[in-house]
Amino acid sequence: MRAMLAFTDRVAGGVARGATTLGQCALVALGVHLAADSLAGRLLGLELPLPVSASAWAALGVELLAIALFWDSFVLSPQQPRLVWRRFRAVLGIRALVLPFSLSGVLLAGSWSLSMALEDLLPASPWARPAAALVGLAVCGRFGWPALLRALACLEPPKRWSEGLPAALILTPIGLLAWFGALPLSWLLP
Repeated sequence: MRAMLAFTDRVAGGVARGATTLGQCALVALGVHLAADSLAGRLLGLELPLPVSASAWAALGVELLAIALFWDSFVLSPQQPRLVWRRFRAVLGIRALVLPFSLSGVLLAGSWSLSMALEDLLPASPWARPAAALVGLAVCGRFGWPALLRALACLEPPKRWSEGLPAALILTPIGLLAWFGALPLSWLLP
């Protein structure tokens, strides 16, 4: 009986870990998608001699690359890594400076998008927006915060200063677009 309970406990733990990682990946994909939509709109607004489809394809390429880079930062890491600030200082490099800013913006944008979609699905009432906002906060707390901690706790020390530069050239603009293009921060700024 104990062996059977131990087995079902291990299976349930594995399913929970898998579901958590899947939720974190979905939240990242949603946030990056919002930032890439903002990028496509900005490319179209520049009136470059690019056709509309080229702007959309460029934004899609950046979106897929950013999703892969963000997922790479936490998918294969342990579920509950221990974040030690002393160790974080030891891994300071370009990636360690860019990743927290960009990933947190993407995770918040994904949570905000999810809450906006939920608000649209709820019947019109004075409680729809607060309920959707609470769900967005809960999703951010349940999936976003652990994903950020996983990514930061599993950073490796850079072998040379420029090691994270190629990834930073993709993650920084996506993070900026997530913070200022996808999140509703424009009404807070003058």
